[in-house]
Amino acid sequence: MDNIYYERLLYRILQGRLKLRLNDGPVLFIEEPTMDLLEESLEAYDEAYKQAYYSNVPIKEELIDTLLENNLWSPLDDKEAEQLEKKLEDMKVEAFEKFYDKRFVNSKKMQIRQIEDRINKLRFKKMVLDHTSCEGSASFSRQLWILNRTTFYSNGIPYDWSDITVHGVFDYYVESNIKDENIRYLARNNPWRQMWSTGKKTGELFRRHTVDLTKDQKILAHYSTMYDNIYEHPESPNDKVIEDDDCLDGWIIKQRRENEKNKKQKEVDGLIGNSKIANAQEVFVMARDQESASEIYDLNNPLARKTIRERNQQIQNAEGDLNFKDLHDVKQDIQIQSRQQAMQGAKKRGRR
Repeated sequence: MDNIYYERLLYRILQGRLKLRLNDGPVLFIEEPTMDLLEESLEAYDEAYKQAYYSNVPIKEELIDTLLENNLWSPLDDKEAEQLEKKLEDMKVEAFEKFYDKRFVNSKKMQIRQIEDRINKLRFKKMVLDHTSCEGSASFSRQLWILNRTTFYSNGIPYDWSDITVHGVFDYYVESNIKDENIRYLARNNPWRQMWSTGKKTGELFRRHTVDLTKDQKILAHYSTMYDNIYEHPESPNDKVIEDDDCLDGWIIKQRRENEKNKKQKEVDGLIGNSKIANAQEVFVMARDQESASEIYDLNNPLARKTIRERNQQIQNAEGDLNFKDLHDVKQDIQIQSRQQAMQGAKKRGRR
């Protein structure tokens, strides 16, 4: 995409409106709703919800049984989506760590897009009937109510809906939604980068109060702040990584995981700070759940994790009860301690 495309997106965000050109008709502008209008639209939502409810339209919770009975969704879909999201993070970290291996990164990107598509499909399964619920009907009515009051001729006069219906405007509005990747591009490049560097100090970026910022303006400001923090980070990646959304996400995920690990390590250090156990070779920490157990396990160094795996394998293969002293690594420690004690005893005898 050329620079003109991105400039148009930028000024659309700055103006807080979407331009709509009708076939052989007038130019219209869909303005982003003000805070007052959004507040007022909640009354339209409540009215539409009541009307749907008293017309025996089901609420979202009641649709769960319908989804299950018709094999449209199951809790396993949500579980798979959660697992894939974790896998997606791992793949982005791999892409960052092997950033200079272009063949590997390009292959990983294809896999990332496939997983993202799969996650979206899994998440959508639970929402496939939302539009038939009271909440879905009320939300749609609220959107139409807002568009009916935010669509204007180019001269600022409210549109009279003579050439196109509000439903048609709604479809165009949804299709014109700005993709996240495009807002990220704007946030890290000029001319916005220069505007942001200057305007954030004066608070005059969007010519409106913070509470009145549009959705896209808030997202643009969020990413701009994110890139500020990345550039200022003592271990900031190079510009090529920053320009690659997947690899940059991998860097952010890796930083977050390291911070979480350090925080967890401090928590564990606090738990074992008791002088009675401070010098112990092994300390057992109780976990609240499987997730906590995995986090605590990861705090062990590679040698300790290897020992844990070998112990688990020995316990699984054992016939009957297994005494702690019969564990292979414990036997080795006992033998080493015995040899050390014998050597120390010999040295003492030699000094007499």
